[in-house]
Amino acid sequence: MKSSAIRETLSLGEGQIVVFIPIFNNLSSLGKTICGFLNSRGGYVICGMDDQGTIIGVDSSSPIVTGLEEKLYEDLSPKAYVSMEMAELEQKSVVVIEVPEGRDVPYAYKNIIYSYSNNRIVKADAELIRNIVMMHQTEPERWERRFSLAEFDSDIDFDEISHTVEDSLKVRRSIFRDASQSLMVLEDLSLSRYGHLTNGGDVLFGFNPAARFPQ
Repeated sequence: MKSSAIRETLSLGEGQIVVFIPIFNNLSSLGKTICGFLNSRGGYVICGMDDQGTIIGVDSSSPIVTGLEEKLYEDLSPKAYVSMEMAELEQKSVVVIEVPEGRDVPYAYKNIIYSYSNNRIVKADAELIRNIVMMHQTEPERWERRFSLAEFDSDIDFDEISHTVEDSLKVRRSIFRDASQSLMVLEDLSLSRYGHLTNGGDVLFGFNPAARFPQ
């Protein structure tokens, strides 16, 4: 993200869209915030700034920074991808994390569900969890996320999945729980759920998706 884009984001101020985290050593707080964003309407987390917008900076070589993406990926369930980027502001490093609105709600961080409401992170109770799920059910499910009729053992190009994993690991764009397990890889890519391939996964990795989708 360019500094001008960061400045535009910062102009929104801390609130429903942007949260500032000054000291980048509390992974638990960060994980809860990201989980809360996933369960609400998304937002930005900017690490290295206080709530007044003063740039404090972070140590870009810190193990917490370098291992952050992988650690968050391990502790969030279901798996979710967030955009994480180092940036320079006033000659100081900050971490900009863009969190989309989650599609597989409810999300949990370390097996606890959180939501972001009234400018704070709250642990979701049963009623709030129902509200999260119902709010997202009002939107029609996207076609590519529906289940495909493809047979996992016979209709999937496993070699293509392996090539995708190899290419992804080279550029460090994805983190896989077990890159040798094709089903887990597809789940990590949000192309399979509950052991079934989605239409999107079928189009990308099916031998002949046109047999099921003539359109």
